[in-house]
Amino acid sequence: MNSSDIKVSVIIPVFNTEKYLPECLNSVLNQTLRNIEVICVDDKSTDQSGSILDEYGQRDGRITVFHLTKNQRQGHARNYGMDRARGKYIYFLDSDDMIEPETLEELSTLADRDNLDAIFFDNKEKYENEDLKKIYVPPFSLREGEYRDEVVTGNELMEEFLRNNEWTCYPQRIFWRKEFLRLNDVRYKEGCEHEDEYFAFAGILTAKRVRYLRKQYFTLRIRPNSVMTSPKSPKNFHGYLMNFYYMNEFVASRGLHTYGAEAGVAIIFNCLMTLYKSLKDKYDLEASFAEKPDKLVYQHFMDYIRLEFGENGVYAMDSERLEEIRKYRVAYVYGVDYFAREVCERLERHNVLIGGFLTKEPKNAPSVLMGRRVLGFDETEIPNDAVVVVSAKPGVWEEIRPLLTKRNIRYVRFVATAPSWTNY
Repeated sequence: MNSSDIKVSVIIPVFNTEKYLPECLNSVLNQTLRNIEVICVDDKSTDQSGSILDEYGQRDGRITVFHLTKNQRQGHARNYGMDRARGKYIYFLDSDDMIEPETLEELSTLADRDNLDAIFFDNKEKYENEDLKKIYVPPFSLREGEYRDEVVTGNELMEEFLRNNEWTCYPQRIFWRKEFLRLNDVRYKEGCEHEDEYFAFAGILTAKRVRYLRKQYFTLRIRPNSVMTSPKSPKNFHGYLMNFYYMNEFVASRGLHTYGAEAGVAIIFNCLMTLYKSLKDKYDLEASFAEKPDKLVYQHFMDYIRLEFGENGVYAMDSERLEEIRKYRVAYVYGVDYFAREVCERLERHNVLIGGFLTKEPKNAPSVLMGRRVLGFDETEIPNDAVVVVSAKPGVWEEIRPLLTKRNIRYVRFVATAPSWTNY
């Protein structure tokens, strides 16, 4: 097949998935769109995966198999495939997952019609056994929030995902235009776990024309001993820390000061801190940072932890806002979402008395949250010696601020500190 005839390059990194590989490959080869290429990168598997790939490659000329001489993880394998892709579009699929027969035809048709840089969509899941449902529940298999059915910028869509608490970085849920990735140098960072965190973050914030399609094109297999279901270890901490560093570096280099960029970095930092607190007393975390650049990142992280958080690793609040909050006898936290709970927890760590949570829709909220009453904002009298702490997204904040001002309520908008490591 001539390069000009190839519509989509499907890139599949493969490592020891002999049990699942045929089902994955069959789902790709049985696509209604025929003019595709399938680039399989065998990351030095030690089972029969390599032989299965060669057998499929002999049967179907659309498959090209590359056998790497040493294991270098998914980020390298995906970059390796991208460098050899000839299609107009690129789709990344893991070797234990599957896609619906119409996936590539429908996505490429929509991308052609609207001249898109990327399309974001949803997934189903397939559990290997019932016990796994207790270990791992994939986030947002089918998103439920409201999204515009039109072309938007990547930053706009990122904000919508975050507003609905439905952002994920799964590479299998994104369809890319190859020339967009090439021109903007959007590539995987190699040598660490969770490399898709940076790639999806950089890709969506760079893209000018994207759409979200509420359809479950891809099936995520939940199986034992995968990255998702295995117990967290220092390599996971290493991966999150390096991705956090790369994301900070990307934001600084592009001059991005948007809500999508800042919230995306904050989310990965929260994941990083959760891992740090759960692993720091069990493992020598520094040992996983073997390379010199990685060691510098780790050392700077530890310096920051000791300076800003103290030895216990408590996430610090912006000092000026914290000082403002402490002027009042009691604080009420606006909201009942994840961010509001985080604010409450951090205020407590700084010995701030919490009077309760406030919401505009008490009927749709729990009556008690974190041991405190959830109160209706419109019906609650805020004492003169109290302050309302708000951690709302821009759209919500624009709605809340006039109401606070109208009722003459004292308020502080919460901002968390996060390190900037662009010089490291």
